[in-house]
Amino acid sequence: MKKRFLKIVIGIVLVCILFVGFLYANNNIGMTSTNLETDIRSSQKIKDDWTLDGSVSNTMAAYISYSQDMSDHTFSVYVNRPGLSFGYFFRAGGKLSEVQEGIAEFTAEGANERALISMNQQQVQQLQIDDGHAKQAIDIDSDQPFAIVLPINAGSITFYDVNGNAVEYWNHPL
Repeated sequence: MKKRFLKIVIGIVLVCILFVGFLYANNNIGMTSTNLETDIRSSQKIKDDWTLDGSVSNTMAAYISYSQDMSDHTFSVYVNRPGLSFGYFFRAGGKLSEVQEGIAEFTAEGANERALISMNQQQVQQLQIDDGHAKQAIDIDSDQPFAIVLPINAGSITFYDVNGNAVEYWNHPL
């Protein structure tokens, strides 16, 4: 009786190990949200004195890392894929003039969110989301770069600088 129980337990453990191995081999195990910063710093070789700032939702994570003098940057976008996968998976990253000079938008297939990333040279102080029924304002530090995750169907987004001028406007269908 004890031998049979022991064989069942060993069988269950082996099946679990094979299952986890299968998921890992098929790239179905990603980063936890708490390990994203560590992964970004190591995979993109971000120096310790660089600032890393970002936004994480249930399905997407967006980060911007930049030097103290804000002369250089990298960005990282991760997606928490639906289905049989666990964690966040790297989707895009690096350095873009669009991030340096303006506001870049990133979407991923299957994700119902978007990442907005900028070094904030336009000194954006606020973004307003108009969903057709109400407006929501999100304050941004005008002296700092930003990375924000928002739903794709949030509505129209207007970015305002420190003088209250609209610097960018995106009209997305609801």
